[in-house]
Amino acid sequence: MSLEQFLLAKGISAEKILEIEYIRAVAPRKEEEPSPHDDWVSAVDGSSPRFILTGCCDGLGRVWKEAGLCTHILEGHSDAISSVSIINSEALGSVTVATASKDRTLRLWKFDAEDSNDHPAMIRAFKILRGHNASVHSVAAKTSGDMVCSGSWDCTINLWRTNDSDTDGDVVSIKKRKVNSKAEQSQSEGEAVSMLVGHTQCVSSVVWPQHETIYSASWDHSVRQWDVETGKDLSNIFCGKVLNCIDVGGEGSALIAAGGSDPILRIWDPRKPGTSAPVFQFSSHSSWISACKWHDRSSFHLLSSSYDGKVMLWDLRTAVSYSLFSFTI
Repeated sequence: MSLEQFLLAKGISAEKILEIEYIRAVAPRKEEEPSPHDDWVSAVDGSSPRFILTGCCDGLGRVWKEAGLCTHILEGHSDAISSVSIINSEALGSVTVATASKDRTLRLWKFDAEDSNDHPAMIRAFKILRGHNASVHSVAAKTSGDMVCSGSWDCTINLWRTNDSDTDGDVVSIKKRKVNSKAEQSQSEGEAVSMLVGHTQCVSSVVWPQHETIYSASWDHSVRQWDVETGKDLSNIFCGKVLNCIDVGGEGSALIAAGGSDPILRIWDPRKPGTSAPVFQFSSHSSWISACKWHDRSSFHLLSSSYDGKVMLWDLRTAVSYSLFSFTI
């Protein structure tokens, strides 16, 4: 869009003084080599600058140091992994991550992100979290890293501790056995600290952006804000569509973005009570939206992905979308 077209679209006089923000043009990034999996890739977390964590429908999690270089394989789930979360990516030594699965469990894993192995190291979870009565659909870590929350097909959200020794857990295997001349650590089993109840259908996505607040999206067409201490539902935004994803960020880290069973990415401002109308609606996708994510350092930008095979970058100041990638399936 030219400057003249922008002025006409916004009804701005050409006589006014405009403050223009620009970004230097850079060469487009080249697509890196693929990181092949044995089945469909069902989850990914790229929030760490040191590695990428993926989950697969073959029940395995994988840690990628760079494109095509898998350093660790997380083995233990008996069904497809549906969600993954990096808990403490800034740790210098051992890194902790969480996986959620259709086998109704979550698992916590530790590994050294600096390891460079010729062949992927097989690792077992140090803690298994049981308590959901159906597939676990989403997992998110608290900013402090001492807890995670999970959303499930049983319509509940469970809260769990991530520490090694948990008074709420029972030791599954006390004995240590040797595997390839190395002692394998025992696993503990943890129970949920608390449960948030209110959704009437699958809890498809959860985020824990603030110490005291969890946000959730559900197939019951609602976005909910929860008080962690009391377990109460603080707000309930009705969307009218099945929701697949949610993220919180933007101005004041308070805007809620969500997408679901139509091509529209919706954004709400919960600071404006009494209305469930979105403050923004973006509709350049041509199919259902599968994921959305706010930019870590810009309150104006967020990403969305869709079953139309496109990843789009949105700018709240202009409501213009940029198609970053397009995949043919």
